[in-house]
Amino acid sequence: MRRLLPFGLALLLFAVPAFGQAGSIGIYADPDGYDCNLTDVAPGLATYYFVHWHYMVGATACQFWAPMPWCMTGAIYLSDTQTFAVTIGNSQTGVSVGYGACLASPIHVLSINFFVQGTSTSCCCYYVYGHPDSESREVEIVDCDNQLITAYGVLGVVNPDATCECGILKGQSPSSSPSCINDPIPVEESTWGKLKSMYSE
Repeated sequence: MRRLLPFGLALLLFAVPAFGQAGSIGIYADPDGYDCNLTDVAPGLATYYFVHWHYMVGATACQFWAPMPWCMTGAIYLSDTQTFAVTIGNSQTGVSVGYGACLASPIHVLSINFFVQGTSTSCCCYYVYGHPDSESREVEIVDCDNQLITAYGVLGVVNPDATCECGILKGQSPSSSPSCINDPIPVEESTWGKLKSMYSE
């Protein structure tokens, strides 16, 4: 039997798997999802925004994972701020969000709050991954036809400079990473770690 997360109790349980990509979920400096250059330049509260962009009529739910990167030096994760009532989990361990209706993009899915020291490393890429408990190991979306579809995770860049602004740079494809100082977390490493912990007790 396919293992699925509780997702508004029905959203993902009854979604039918489909092929193709359902756009992207990325982390942005604005809730409209236009500026993926994030800043940590002075001590204080920093709020970043997860936004779902899609290439279809609409979407009803999503799930993803976005742990704080190690290069956000001195930053402290405080909390997520929910946009939708049906939000299970959190960005640091994996989150599932039900929109409650068929919505067109851009969809502000969730906000994340940090206390920052102004000491994050330049070119610190903040990646969005598939939920750790997802079988597909991809960011997942439920469309308005109740189809479960994978999506791209779009990175934001904390303290960008001329070499690492987010977006398409110097002939790179949209899926390429800019000159990040940190590598993305291998999905296999996360999954294997969970498997080992199950048998260590």
